[in-house]
Amino acid sequence: MVDDALKLFSTMDEKGIIPNVVTYTSLIHGLCNFGRWKEANGMFREMLDSGIALDVHTYSVLLDACTKEGKMKEAEGVVEVMILRGVDPDVVTYNTLMDGYCLQGHMDEAMRVFNVMVDKGLHPNVFTYNILINGYCKKMKIDEAMHLFRELPRRGLKPGNATFSAMLRAVKTY
Repeated sequence: MVDDALKLFSTMDEKGIIPNVVTYTSLIHGLCNFGRWKEANGMFREMLDSGIALDVHTYSVLLDACTKEGKMKEAEGVVEVMILRGVDPDVVTYNTLMDGYCLQGHMDEAMRVFNVMVDKGLHPNVFTYNILINGYCKKMKIDEAMHLFRELPRRGLKPGNATFSAMLRAVKTY
């Protein structure tokens, strides 16, 4: 399916249709989903070379690909480039980075990212808390998870099914 999209992309070029940020981001996302990292990186470079300004969504796609591969140094690099180019990371950006650290079991780094996000004036959402609670539960750090769970209502957030499921699984195995 992604190969069909790449053929269509080539056809656009042949017909003189200039791709935009949405076109490139969609292709990069598709390539990343199929593990075609080199091609995604090439598409990213082509996008930069063509002078198209990347938006927060494009960076989030790249960040997600890095974190899913466990490439946290590269993920941090994506965020650095994003900021240098004047694109402000949003809650989704920070959530993606936190999730990557949680998947690696690096809860101190996940909390560092959480604190950076809050310091920048962004408001964590229930997904933010679910990521951290789940990360702590997987590490069997139930007290830390419970602390975050209790913080949800103080922040005006309602725990969802995923929140309760993570807590119940952890308490059950504790």
